[in-house]
Amino acid sequence: MTSPDDGLERFEAVLGAISKITAGEEGLVGARCPKCNASDFAKGPDLFDEARARLEDQSSESGGARYAGMTDLELIEKFRPPERRSALARAIVVAVPLSAAAFYVYQRFGATVGQIAIGVALVTTVVVLMTRARRLSDEYYARRSRWNSLYMCRRCGQVVSS
Repeated sequence: MTSPDDGLERFEAVLGAISKITAGEEGLVGARCPKCNASDFAKGPDLFDEARARLEDQSSESGGARYAGMTDLELIEKFRPPERRSALARAIVVAVPLSAAAFYVYQRFGATVGQIAIGVALVTTVVVLMTRARRLSDEYYARRSRWNSLYMCRRCGQVVSS
């Protein structure tokens, strides 16, 4: 029995193949491996997707070596896509001492000055959260771009970037 997700995955694969054909993406044409001087390269993200699909497919054997003597598990580990990171931890690290300080100011100097301290703590925490989120987003897209430009020599396993 097939699930609706199987049809959707096939449809997405067809659309991806069509977009690669129409985009004219040639890869590393005419490039030579610096290690073995071969000109047989595979795109890293494609290797990751193929290896993951083989591991998810229960009917095929996925333990054998594929390219450059690497198994599917090794290919997945080597070409794992970058993950997004959270800015929440840094915001919490900033918010806890600032809220403790604001509470102390509120208890020591009264409601008016305490409310100002609470406002300053809130604004500072939001600024730290937004700044960190922006930085992590920029870093993620830079890592993703680098990951998309990785190629591996099918013969020796040397990874190069286009």
